[in-house]
Amino acid sequence: MACLVCGTDAFQPHLEILLRCPSCGFVTARTDGAIDYRALYDGDYFKGAEYLDYAADEAFFKKNFRRRLAEVRRHTPSGRLLEIGAAYGFFLDLAREHFDVMGYEVNREGAAYARERFGIDVRTTDFLEASESDIGGAVDVTVMWDVIEHLERPDAFIRRIAEFTRPGGTLHITTGDIGSTLARLRGRKWRMVHPPTHLHYFDRQTLPQLLARCGFRTIQVRTVGVARSFRQILYSILALRLGSPGLYRIAHKCLPATWGFTLDTRDIMYVTATRE
Repeated sequence: MACLVCGTDAFQPHLEILLRCPSCGFVTARTDGAIDYRALYDGDYFKGAEYLDYAADEAFFKKNFRRRLAEVRRHTPSGRLLEIGAAYGFFLDLAREHFDVMGYEVNREGAAYARERFGIDVRTTDFLEASESDIGGAVDVTVMWDVIEHLERPDAFIRRIAEFTRPGGTLHITTGDIGSTLARLRGRKWRMVHPPTHLHYFDRQTLPQLLARCGFRTIQVRTVGVARSFRQILYSILALRLGSPGLYRIAHKCLPATWGFTLDTRDIMYVTATRE
């Protein structure tokens, strides 16, 4: 496998279950055999497999998305907006007040929820097979919130996005920063390290390099805080990481669904890039 960022065709072992490019530092998962990546995110992904109950945490997701929408509009106030990995359509529901929106989502239940509840065009077809006419013309903004690390070929997605983006249009990405202090201190135990759902691990140098290779110029990289419910945090720790769902069921009874907080641990980066 050649490095997606610099093209080097040799990787070195990293943190036992990952591989690191010795040339540019890009980190990717070490996988054995073929994986049906679309199947990973269908079914119960948003209801038990990765998230406790994505729909129930709408208020927390929209709290995050309002901040991100404000940042998007600071660069591009209006126009056509595309979201890759739209989940249940919460961001698109907020964005449609200012943009003509559509999205792609591999989870069929999530896409159906977005269509039925919000009336938003969210498709489960393969974005890489779409043409500009399929999506209704060129776009001004594309967003990928916590998605790029999941994609088998993020370079192919970004190149296709570049083809569909008007000159001067923007691309907004959030993903983990494996070069952050917290990631380096935690090593393999960093919460973002869990292949095969998280396949690729970027930092402040490698992601802009990949974007440049695919037709985008990075104009800003910063950290971003994330709002989460206490229930989701406990579920991630007790049920998913420690494998103790019974302990979680006991603990969650003490926590109202509305309790949560926003925290910036400085290991999630928000990257803004423009189409040249």
